[in-house]
Amino acid sequence: MKKIKLSIFFAIWMSLFFSSSIIAADNSLIIKTAEINNQFEAYFLNAEFELFFNDDLDEAIRKGIPINFIIEFELKKPRKYWFDEEVTKKTKEIVLSYHALSKQFILSESENRLVAFDNLTQAKNELKKIKNWRIFDKSQIDDTDKYSAYLQVKLDQTKLPKQLQVDITSNQEWQLASKQFQWIFINNK
Repeated sequence: MKKIKLSIFFAIWMSLFFSSSIIAADNSLIIKTAEINNQFEAYFLNAEFELFFNDDLDEAIRKGIPINFIIEFELKKPRKYWFDEEVTKKTKEIVLSYHALSKQFILSESENRLVAFDNLTQAKNELKKIKNWRIFDKSQIDDTDKYSAYLQVKLDQTKLPKQLQVDITSNQEWQLASKQFQWIFINNK
């Protein structure tokens, strides 16, 4: 009888363990496309990515916890016999938050751009796009034909409330970061 109770307890524990693993897999961040366009004397980045939150992250936003994302861009000039030369490195911060008085979801960027949405789905759809982000000037590149471009997007856990930071250090549900997206930028001069 004791073995049966132990087996039932073990089966329940294993089902809870695997179900929480499945829930944890709901969060994902994948960069789908990225391109650099020139306009006048500067170059601008446009990109799109897939972004899925699990219910815990959605609930945290609805309860007023601001979620910060960091977007990192880097351009390197390839060299044959040495490490690639860094041409530019830019960082942009986007905050997704809920404003309880207006009952709106707010996206604010480090460049002081602020956009309000009526629901979280609309805000997340806007968050999935990077539009016309000025990343470097024409004067920063030379006649080299090809450069290596890198882009990464990740949730900034250091900006979460301190109590939550302690709770999530070992929780995979809050480990949200894309793999580094790399492509070749052709300099059309």
